Amino acid sequence: MKFEPAERGMAALPYPRTSAAWYMTGVLFLLYWLSLLDRLVISLLVDPIRSDLGISDFELSLLQGFAFGVFYAVCGLPLGWLVDRFSRRWIIFGGVTIWSIATALCGMAHNYWQLFLARIGVGAGEAALSPAAYSLMADSFPAHRLTTALAVYSMGSLFGTGMAYLLGGMIVGLVAEHESVLLPLIGEVRSWQMVFITIGLPGVFLGLLVFTFREPLRRSVSTTLAAGSVSGAGMLDEVWQYIRRHLRFFICHHAGFTICVAAVTGMALWAPSYLSRSFAWKPGEIGLWLGGVGTLGGIIGALLCGQVIDRQVAKGRLDAHMWLFSMTSLLSLPVAVVGILWHDPYVFLGAFFLVQILVSPIMGISAAALQLAAPAHLRGRLSSIYLFVMILLGIGAGPSVVAAFTDFLFRDDGKLGYSLALLFALAMPLAALVLQLGRGAMRKAVMENQA
Repeated sequence: MKFEPAERGMAALPYPRTSAAWYMTGVLFLLYWLSLLDRLVISLLVDPIRSDLGISDFELSLLQGFAFGVFYAVCGLPLGWLVDRFSRRWIIFGGVTIWSIATALCGMAHNYWQLFLARIGVGAGEAALSPAAYSLMADSFPAHRLTTALAVYSMGSLFGTGMAYLLGGMIVGLVAEHESVLLPLIGEVRSWQMVFITIGLPGVFLGLLVFTFREPLRRSVSTTLAAGSVSGAGMLDEVWQYIRRHLRFFICHHAGFTICVAAVTGMALWAPSYLSRSFAWKPGEIGLWLGGVGTLGGIIGALLCGQVIDRQVAKGRLDAHMWLFSMTSLLSLPVAVVGILWHDPYVFLGAFFLVQILVSPIMGISAAALQLAAPAHLRGRLSSIYLFVMILLGIGAGPSVVAAFTDFLFRDDGKLGYSLALLFALAMPLAALVLQLGRGAMRKAVMENQA
């Protein structure tokens, strides 16, 4: 699986055919969709899991964020090194297989710690996908098309979120009529466990799709790397030297986008419980509305943001990613807070729709910004460092911050909406400020990388 020197592409190589590049993007989109489905379906199962396992919101939030996020982040660092040196298709296939099996194992857990360990497996497997996908796409699209391509890839998360609500809600509704189900070889499982098994097992086969496209050549590498003369320690030194040279960019990029991700993730994971607790909506109803509204808003946002940024980059605005998201973060604040505190389910759904348009494409946009500022032979490791920070402090902490506000500040499960509003009020202005402070540093990094 390791690349031979002759296979390592140089910057002058032509890009793959447009049709081939977009087919590859479609496969990666599907797998990203699957990863979000497996990751987020737990948000529809909060009440039955809490009831069966006897846990609090905060303990449940650790399953949503911490158990998944910490090991996603930790595994992502060595995987970034592997992405820069070995077949990215095989890395993705291994990750898909691991997270799919781990999702099914969530359905076989009989206590809190078994479920916690299974969620760790989901995070460890999913850590393989995005660093490899970013690297593949950066080697397949020119700079002025990369943001749109990554925005399309990021729509996999939007579809995954929507389908986690929609499909998860349908499955929960179907199995809710029976407290338990008897399965061959496995035995009796609770209805919420059946949801995990049903969603997890198909991924074992879908991972094979990565072998239906050819891996693009790596477009540029340093002379020493091409010669195979750089040790592992030497390559790590090169990564840290590049980070130190552009320290302000990396701090502002990682911090600004991570803070925004924390708010977006907190909203995504607790919105079903908010509708259930505040308005007594059933899982099927929640899944239908959140799935439809969230997916539509996310698609609109991803396509609009990708097109706007690519046009700005083509005109020479090299800080377009951080400029745009500093604006959309601020705009999302009053929308989210008013939508939540109005205390009307349909006003909330309208706000949720607008927030999806404004900030849900964040994964693709932040990734595109990093790919433009990162040398090709360092992209996997630099992406893994960013994902380490973003997953640990964004996806990992966001749900727990909401739960901590509910359990320890408001001390009332019915005040979940206030917790969501408070998270947005704190996070979004700070994210906007940090991204603004990093714009000049991004221009400098991108210009150096292009030169």
